[in-house]
Amino acid sequence: LSAAGTVYGQSALDGFDPNANSPVLVVVVQPDGKILLGGDFTTLSPNGGATVTRNGIARLNPDGTLDGGFNPDANDFVSAIAIQADGKILVGGVFTNIGGQPRNYIARLDPDTGLADSFNPNANNFVDTITVQPDGKILVGGTFSGANSIGGQSRNRIARLDATTGLADSFNPNANDHVFAIQLQGDGKILVGG
Repeated sequence: LSAAGTVYGQSALDGFDPNANSPVLVVVVQPDGKILLGGDFTTLSPNGGATVTRNGIARLNPDGTLDGGFNPDANDFVSAIAIQADGKILVGGVFTNIGGQPRNYIARLDPDTGLADSFNPNANNFVDTITVQPDGKILVGGTFSGANSIGGQSRNRIARLDATTGLADSFNPNANDHVFAIQLQGDGKILVGG
């Protein structure tokens, strides 16, 4: 990725071009076909249209046009997005304010309005990956560590959160450095990279 004239997130095949002014770090397609983008961008010009302000997170319609009603307005970049079974949107990154609320590095957004709900694990450092387990529990990884680092517990760089309360459960692998990726295998085992 280059800041010198590079167009981020485009496809020459179908004209899809969010035209973000800085890198897009995560793309997630919702069940309804809408496309969530997270990154370090502050503006988009979808499909050659007018430039619009979108800080760190945006949603496009399936045809690549902007979903104008969704604007969580993060105060820093978004590097992780996951969709819960109820359609709510989990986001992680470097932000400390998103969806109209102070939220440290992790939040849950209403799928219609983009506003943050009461879910607030209050991480003490970056959240770079989020995965939702089939039982609804939320696996998160990043650089958080030490006392009261996420979900009211001391967890080093990886934790599992209750989907309702945001509190960390007893799962505690205690990673010794940055966790960048978490995926689930079909048998329920958890793959972690970092």
